[in-house]
Amino acid sequence: MSASHVLNSQQWGACGAGPEHDLCGLAGGAARSLRPTAAMQLRVVCGQAWLTLDDGPHGWREASGDLLLRAGQSVRIGAGQHAVIEPLGGRPLQFQWRRAG
Repeated sequence: MSASHVLNSQQWGACGAGPEHDLCGLAGGAARSLRPTAAMQLRVVCGQAWLTLDDGPHGWREASGDLLLRAGQSVRIGAGQHAVIEPLGGRPLQFQWRRAG
């Protein structure tokens, strides 16, 4: 996966700053499976995440693979693409999950 798929964005507001922000959390050792029906943006707020993306519904290999994300980094996940997110280092993870703009 190219570096252009991971964005360092300054456009996000503070945690819980409004109804458009959906703050999610994962305890250390947990994992969450994500399969959006619309394109979504995942942004790490606190902690570090290991994100595994599949090829997507159309088999785009360049949109698949493993990513390590730190606080402030985000990635777009396409509609129908499957992703699994896990916290790194046994520490809790907080992330925002919202519709891509």
